[in-house]
Amino acid sequence: MGTRRSGRIPADERSVVSTIRGIPAWTAVLLAVAITLSGVAIDSLSGGLGAGFIVAFFLGCLIAALAVARHSVFVAGIQPPIIMAILVPLAYVIADVGGGAELFSRTQIISVALPLATRFPVMVTTTIVVVAVALIRAFVLEPRSSRRAPGVARG
Repeated sequence: MGTRRSGRIPADERSVVSTIRGIPAWTAVLLAVAITLSGVAIDSLSGGLGAGFIVAFFLGCLIAALAVARHSVFVAGIQPPIIMAILVPLAYVIADVGGGAELFSRTQIISVALPLATRFPVMVTTTIVVVAVALIRAFVLEPRSSRRAPGVARG
């Protein structure tokens, strides 16, 4: 877990910047959620989820994918749809979009599901970008010294 004798950070613990230790997976999720919630807060002034939410969601997930330790890029790759699926309905339930309807009435479900469906392209785009970053970090940016040579076993 610690740094090696040379003071270098092990490859699987680095962020996208090789001299900076990456954050743990749970911290990356909290970072993405916190940045996304700041977009929700900005858009709450206008009464709906708009450009502030979209930009904060995209940047939050991207920053988390760049800041997370390399061994945790999987978590960063799968978090955009989960964050979107939780925060959008939650924001609309808190904003009481259903207008006094019962919690699981048709009106309430449609009032929550429609904003989630309309943000599907944002979620897909963000997920594709974040997964691409995670794959690049996991396979392309891997240090050459830690790659296995064909037919050579590690000891």
